[in-house]
Amino acid sequence: MKKSRFGFNWGGSSTPTTTPAERRGEVNELKVALRDPAIERDLVRRREVMKRVLGFMTLGVDTAALFTEMIMACITKDLVQKKMIYLYLCAHSETNSEIAILCINTLQKDCKDESPLVRGLALRSLASLRLPQITEYLVPTLRERLVDTSPYVRKTSILATLKLFRASPETFRSMGLGEKMYGMLRDNDPLVAMNALAVLNEVLVDEGGINVTKQILYFLLNRMRDLSEWQQCAVLRLVLKYVPVNEDETFDIMNLLEERLRGSNSAVIVGCSRCFLHLTQNLPTVHQQVFARLKDPLLTLMATSQTYETSYPLLCHIKLLVQREPKVFQGNHKDFFIRHTDPTYVKAVKIDILTTIACDANSKDIVAELVEYVGDSSREISRIAIASIAKIALRVESISKQALQHFLDLLSMDVDHIRGTTLFAMKDFLRKYNNIDFVRPFLLSIVKSYKDMAFQDEESKVAFAWVLGEFGEHIEDAPYLLESMSALFTSESSDMRNEILAALMKLLFKRPPEVQPILGQVFQVAIADFSHADVHDRALLYYRMLRANPRAAAQIVCTPKAAVPVFAEDDISEVRDKLFEEFDTMSVVYWLPSSKYTRKAEDDDSDDDEADADEEPEEENQEGSLLATALELDDDAQLEPAAFQRLWAQLPVAATFAVRFKGAVPASSAVEDALADKSVFTLATNSGQGGTLKLYVFAKAAGGSDAPVYLMELVTPVNGSAPGGVTVKTAHADGGKKVQQLFAKALSQLATIA
Repeated sequence: MKKSRFGFNWGGSSTPTTTPAERRGEVNELKVALRDPAIERDLVRRREVMKRVLGFMTLGVDTAALFTEMIMACITKDLVQKKMIYLYLCAHSETNSEIAILCINTLQKDCKDESPLVRGLALRSLASLRLPQITEYLVPTLRERLVDTSPYVRKTSILATLKLFRASPETFRSMGLGEKMYGMLRDNDPLVAMNALAVLNEVLVDEGGINVTKQILYFLLNRMRDLSEWQQCAVLRLVLKYVPVNEDETFDIMNLLEERLRGSNSAVIVGCSRCFLHLTQNLPTVHQQVFARLKDPLLTLMATSQTYETSYPLLCHIKLLVQREPKVFQGNHKDFFIRHTDPTYVKAVKIDILTTIACDANSKDIVAELVEYVGDSSREISRIAIASIAKIALRVESISKQALQHFLDLLSMDVDHIRGTTLFAMKDFLRKYNNIDFVRPFLLSIVKSYKDMAFQDEESKVAFAWVLGEFGEHIEDAPYLLESMSALFTSESSDMRNEILAALMKLLFKRPPEVQPILGQVFQVAIADFSHADVHDRALLYYRMLRANPRAAAQIVCTPKAAVPVFAEDDISEVRDKLFEEFDTMSVVYWLPSSKYTRKAEDDDSDDDEADADEEPEEENQEGSLLATALELDDDAQLEPAAFQRLWAQLPVAATFAVRFKGAVPASSAVEDALADKSVFTLATNSGQGGTLKLYVFAKAAGGSDAPVYLMELVTPVNGSAPGGVTVKTAHADGGKKVQQLFAKALSQLATIA
């Protein structure tokens, strides 16, 4: 390998490993090399010098001293050198604007070169120069190159017009380049037309993008065969913006798009599916036929997908279609059977689809398949499969006997999570199928499972207590099983305590001698314990009902329960409609409307807001500022006392502030209700015992299990002799200040916050 006097190999690029001082010396050596006639005549050595210059520039070495030499080197026929020189000039033009003007003449000359590659490269470099006066040099060149004979040059010219728009929108409009871009949509070269479309959408973003006319749309649709997949997706987005004038026009557009459904690209097929659904949304009969037309392309694409990154979004879109028209996919249930190699997230979506399309004709096969999934290595899939069997049995009565037998088999398995999930799923099943002759074997199996191995998880224990209360007259040991559960009453969660209370109340009217002493003991514990306000209140309610009118209490507690066809958590019709409007977007994959995971840009009406604010009283302005920074809290937040105590010991104090009540300190219930309206929930209160009112409250930010938790303690003298104080603990950086603002808003009618 030949080595130069500058310390690097001519035969290939090398990474500089010298010190900064040595690099400055090498920059000076490069300047000499750029002026060396011998190197200038040697094409290979000249390229290596250029590579070395770009290498230093990339590493952050100051190569501005070479600017004059690089401009002089522009005069070359070697395209490789031109690319490197232009890259250097574009990078340094802003810091050497006066010298950079010297290269404009060379670039303008190259824009008229006989080679289209040189013309395009020169135009791109000219448009990329960061010079204040570049507009006056770029405009005349653009006029010529927009009508160039080479598609490559025309494409580059279109992109240059976008740079001109960013530098000078007035010049862009005065030249009529917007109208010119509309004309170039009809260019013979697809890439030129698509670049013009992209430029128009960005230039007209404030107007909603390009104005789609019938002529433009039909011209592009007729050229779909010549477009790449990415370009086809761009045209499909135009279809969504166009409103056909009549049904015939709708069918014409669908006929032009029909061929796109026979492709193999997932983006094109899903995008085309969205167009079909959008075009027929006001044609109910045709809309249903579209589902049937889309079924085969989507299923074929799902079956032939080589990666799960492709098949999973497809399955999410199919799931959305299935929920809208389940009958269309009922004959293809086997296409959604799980493969052992499928990842967990794919298995979960397939099970959801199978659950939705289950009917009298296919439910037997689907339930038998779901039973196989119960033994999956993933506990999550096992639980989903069991829950799905119960959902199908609730909807398809013909499968109820088979489902019950499967549940009996699952209860006999020595696997905790399978037995627990089975019992929890069967709670809803028993509410519908409550014929004692039908469910007696299941009740016996539940009791045997509990006696042999008990149930470990919270949900299954709650479900077991419900079964004992609902069918206790047919279970011999029901009172004694509830008695053993009541012995651990003080260590149970709120849900479990409430269920034990409810079960004992139901069983009291069925087997009073055995249950009465147990219920009395539970009443004593629950009413005396203020740590769980909901349990305390429920126990007090039951106790007062029994004292006032036992007969009426029996009618209330033991009233027949109708089967629930649709549960509130499963009724997602509103979400489904929003997702349908956002078909072919990430919303379908996230299963959330875009408003839930994106932030909208602030409205450009600040002037109006300021004018309105000037007319508002000072207190209202302060309130508005509080609301602007208000926390988004979870309306259904829950926290166990043990978890509260653990977090209280771990979390730092984020803020402390004073609370001065207006007049006498109100009852604790008034404070609790005011805070609850703002999603701040009370965990415990001493109701003013010892002359001091203490409330322990909590809140949780919206956003899932990892969202910040806010713990608060309110302590105030009952007689109002001194202001109360609030201590806030949270790991959130700004949490203390925001909680203080939240308290000010929640207690505005009762107190002042300082």
